[in-house]
Amino acid sequence: MGRTERLDSVVLARSANLAHRHRHRVMNNHQVNSQLPVIVCPGFNPDELTDGLVRSLPPFARPYVARGLPISPLDIYQWMTDTFGNPATQPPLVGIGFSAGVIGLAGALLLWQQAGGKVARLFAIDGWGVPLLGLSVTRISHDQFTHLTTLPLGAGELNFYADPGVDHLSLWGEPEQVIGRAVPWWQITETAGEIMSAQDFLVQSLKVIARTNC
Repeated sequence: MGRTERLDSVVLARSANLAHRHRHRVMNNHQVNSQLPVIVCPGFNPDELTDGLVRSLPPFARPYVARGLPISPLDIYQWMTDTFGNPATQPPLVGIGFSAGVIGLAGALLLWQQAGGKVARLFAIDGWGVPLLGLSVTRISHDQFTHLTTLPLGAGELNFYADPGVDHLSLWGEPEQVIGRAVPWWQITETAGEIMSAQDFLVQSLKVIARTNC
């Protein structure tokens, strides 16, 4: 092989290596960018229960557990801006709040929207008595009574309630163990809706959001 051929071989090898490294970087960036940011806002509950909820999330969801007083929108909003930066430059966020945490998270997400941020969905888990207006909302409730009495306060086109009803804390800490019904909000008959676990309902809902926003 002559000198020219050897130089050509080296150039081709280096070009192939650079192309491979570029493809690898693109794939890694795609993986990072395709993750769905999910804010998890617990109520006044033990941390291990919040860990249970986080473990139930799908691999494409990147959870951020909110810090601050659960009932304080200003606390949660301050944590959000400290964590994510300028709302106007961020991808759409998903929020999952539980009990008292629904109060703080809902208010914080409204502040986030007012500052130019985007909110894909708020999942309100047992946010009983909390009005939810101005946000795209899905309700997840620990029994049918909670489900029915929260519908007038704001709910999504499809919501979930445990059937039979379960303990309030179990819904947050062990959603994979909670069986219930995924129902359009206007359907209130005892046989309405598809039967599945709370975890499956959450994962399926997040998949739809991820396909739209990632």
